[in-house]
Amino acid sequence: MYRIIAGIFFLVLIIFSSSCRKNFDTNPSQGDFRIEKDTVFLDSVFTGIASHTYRFKIYNTADNDITLDRIYLENGNQSFYRLNVDGDAGKSFEDVLIHAQDSIFVFVEVTADINQLTDPVYEEHLFVEDQSKTESVLLTAFVKDAYFYYPQRFPDGSKDSLTVYTDPQTGETSKIAGFFLNGDTTFTDDKPIVIYGHMAVPQGHILTIEQGAHLYFHFNSGLIVWEGATLKVNGSLGHEVIFEDDRMEPDFENKPGMWNYIWLRENSIDNEINYAIIKNAEVGIVAYPSGNANPVLKIKNTQIYNHSLVGIYGIATNIKGENLVFNNFGMSALNIQLGGSYQFKHCTFANFSGGIRNEKSGAVYVSNYLKTPDQIFVADLQNFEMSNIIVYGNSSIEFYLDKDPAADFNYHVFNSLIKFEDPQHHFDDVPEVDFTDMSHYQNILLNENPVFEDPAENKLLIGDTSPCINQGDINTALTVPFDLLGVDRTVAPDLGAYQHITFSNN
Repeated sequence: MYRIIAGIFFLVLIIFSSSCRKNFDTNPSQGDFRIEKDTVFLDSVFTGIASHTYRFKIYNTADNDITLDRIYLENGNQSFYRLNVDGDAGKSFEDVLIHAQDSIFVFVEVTADINQLTDPVYEEHLFVEDQSKTESVLLTAFVKDAYFYYPQRFPDGSKDSLTVYTDPQTGETSKIAGFFLNGDTTFTDDKPIVIYGHMAVPQGHILTIEQGAHLYFHFNSGLIVWEGATLKVNGSLGHEVIFEDDRMEPDFENKPGMWNYIWLRENSIDNEINYAIIKNAEVGIVAYPSGNANPVLKIKNTQIYNHSLVGIYGIATNIKGENLVFNNFGMSALNIQLGGSYQFKHCTFANFSGGIRNEKSGAVYVSNYLKTPDQIFVADLQNFEMSNIIVYGNSSIEFYLDKDPAADFNYHVFNSLIKFEDPQHHFDDVPEVDFTDMSHYQNILLNENPVFEDPAENKLLIGDTSPCINQGDINTALTVPFDLLGVDRTVAPDLGAYQHITFSNN
């Protein structure tokens, strides 16, 4: 028995050894290699923060195994770039084997210090040498200086946290990684703001974000406005305040769910957002009720795109919005639950996401109740008003009002285009979506194509053949006299956030 086991052991050892032994038929390369790329763009990176990993291949064009004399970085050990060549990490490599008609991977990363660079465009060559030629790959990255905000880390390895919920019966708490700002805070456009964890505006204080400011959120991060706190976003046309994730590679430009949310907690007050772009989160804005009759949020001239769940999620709150553009959500552009009070003028609520959605995940969904695993809560929808609106998308039903009879449900929609295709008449017995009911709906364009420029690219201007042209209520237009691009709409207002244009043929 032991002989058999020993024999198997030595057989395995021989096989393993032969598979790992060097190929002694290897020849020094005589120009027998080809590099996949001549330039590797590492895109934008923040100072002191590691980039993501990029890669390219080096091919052996010969019929035999070859070795490359050397692969190395131009600045040697002083380089901010890092390499991994065929599994080995370093900045310089010698006698690199490539098997016949095969290839190896070269992986590249960078962590740069903007204070040690003469130019934020940081370029350096990676050289590949054999006995007859030297070729190079240009490595290039744009290094951005930034302000960094993150939870404090304690000596025991734990991080600062925020208590977001306390069970009134058990006293148990729910916490998330986060931190409070120190009193009133103002962000400007002098440097980007990079946020790790959840940055919170403390009670009784104001976070003011001035025009042109750019906030980048790391994965599982967000902005929270606490009880008695206020958010003021003061963007302007051409100098919008941008909220997005910190993945700056082109592949992540429109990727949803890359950070969490802007959360207006219960009893936050007098929040205002003007000229902002909010994209790539799970939920763009979560708004809870406040303790007074003023709007929790006044939001104007803002674009909200590419969220994995919802654009604006309102729970029993009070929101006024105008000149808003929404597109691409896993669920809804606007999702209202447990009633509240809402007024929207000249907005474009669209959803052209690729997911499968039902009527409760239409571009606009409004209800006066909220279901939890244990019970259903009901509250009055005091007012829901939409005027000069477009509600459209790639689902058959993009607008749905969902009433619980145990509470009031007050709504009025006029001069708006709505997509609600119900050829099987499944919703004939739902009076809240009876668009012939003149007491709630007036001047509705039902199931007309608004003729957007390019919804896949979040270009939701309407063309000169759109049925939305000159269909707006003039009195509403006079209260919002300019469209999202600053075009006067007071003479012949179109529906939605934009006045129509003639599309280019390019």
